[in-house]
Amino acid sequence: MAQQTDLGTVQIRNEVVGTIAALAAQEVQGVVGIWRGIFPFSFWGGKSGVYVQIQDQEVRVALSLIVEYGVSLPHVAMQVQDRVREMIERMTHLSAAEVHVSIHHVKPKRSDHR
Repeated sequence: MAQQTDLGTVQIRNEVVGTIAALAAQEVQGVVGIWRGIFPFSFWGGKSGVYVQIQDQEVRVALSLIVEYGVSLPHVAMQVQDRVREMIERMTHLSAAEVHVSIHHVKPKRSDHR
């Protein structure tokens, strides 16, 4: 995404927005990480676990997550959606039109590893 200003061009690459989304998602309690396997949204493709589309100042993001065993999956997914939207809008001043969350894997809690 490029935007012309009085002083020149400002460009925010999709990869940067993807990094923001991934870091924001991992701030949510219960999220262990981003699934790096084949992305479940086949029509978007990709293997990074995060897909970003920017069009007309609107961002669409899809994330594939690994979460802790025992957490409420819908609750964690909704918290991820809220946090990702908040951070994208705060840091880029773009509108987060869609945040799709796919729970791809469940792992034991980190404290369970002894």
